[in-house]
Amino acid sequence: MVNIKSILNMAKKLFKRSKGYDKITLRLYGLDVEVKRKTNIDVPHEVTVVVPRVEFRKKIKDGEEDVEIIMNSITVVHSPRHKDLGTSSQPPNIPKRINRE
Repeated sequence: MVNIKSILNMAKKLFKRSKGYDKITLRLYGLDVEVKRKTNIDVPHEVTVVVPRVEFRKKIKDGEEDVEIIMNSITVVHSPRHKDLGTSSQPPNIPKRINRE
């Protein structure tokens, strides 16, 4: 005899969804970067990809091809969002400058 409760528990495990799932796939001229993250944490996360500069240079001289690929500071970040701390504190009181001549 099949236990209905065990079937329901198995179905819950199969269909249980994560609270957060992120996937980043970055492909640039032969560079493959992939970040996957699955979590059940309640804290929301931010995913950021920064590619400030990518250059592809192709030179053909006398039938020969020269290819140059330049990639600078490619950054992939996955971090928790910070909670809002409310109002900021007052700026410090800076005393007036005394001119001694």
